[in-house]
Amino acid sequence: MFISQPAVSSQIKKLENTYGVKLIEKNGRGIRLTYTGEQLYEVIHHFFTTTIVDIESLLKNSRYIKISGNYLMTQFIVPEILGKADKLSESEKLVVKSMSSFSAMDELKRDYCDLVLVSSSEVIIPQLEFTVTELFTDEIILMSRSSIGSEIASIIVSKSKKEIRDLVVKNYEYIAGIPLTVVDSTQDAIANIRINKDCATFVSARFLKYFDDEFNYISTGVKSRFYAIYRKGTSKNKSIQMIINRLKEGF
Repeated sequence: MFISQPAVSSQIKKLENTYGVKLIEKNGRGIRLTYTGEQLYEVIHHFFTTTIVDIESLLKNSRYIKISGNYLMTQFIVPEILGKADKLSESEKLVVKSMSSFSAMDELKRDYCDLVLVSSSEVIIPQLEFTVTELFTDEIILMSRSSIGSEIASIIVSKSKKEIRDLVVKNYEYIAGIPLTVVDSTQDAIANIRINKDCATFVSARFLKYFDDEFNYISTGVKSRFYAIYRKGTSKNKSIQMIINRLKEGF
């Protein structure tokens, strides 16, 4: 969001005060939505995942390539690699949106975007209507502001990484006893471990390039694959393939 956590809290408090409602409440070391907050979230979430996308499609020139993807790809890797490339042609102008890998795949299936950049600990088997390109493979790490070990009271993970703990337990048995909290995206998980020092999360090791001084970590031995996926037979496929090639070269 490119704004600080206190600024977000302030905006939420103003919203609560304006309408005399409580949207967020404490939940142990973390927070959770109240009943009213959950109802509001459902309405707002629907608006941003459908109405906003439809409006963008109307307002943006059809030459724009719409990319949806996970936090690492859209907020760090795409700006870093494509931002260093030569100026994009008119047929390659990008609209980039950050979301969970699951949500990105849903947008592609509904034709709300042209290209998705996602990760998975499993090999993605392409469906007939999609082209799947593996971009790179990276290691999964357990990352926290505290030393990894007895100080970790909870593991917070995104939906796409909730199965990672079962794989990691083979090498680190003590992790099996640490409570697991599942959030929508890696961005949410990282935001939570920044607030809660005794929490950890599973992320790609490539995050260390951007957060190395901020967190402690251990290697898990589990690999994560990053993919570019797009629909076959569209007029934008040539430009999409050029973008994929630039990303692969940039790694």
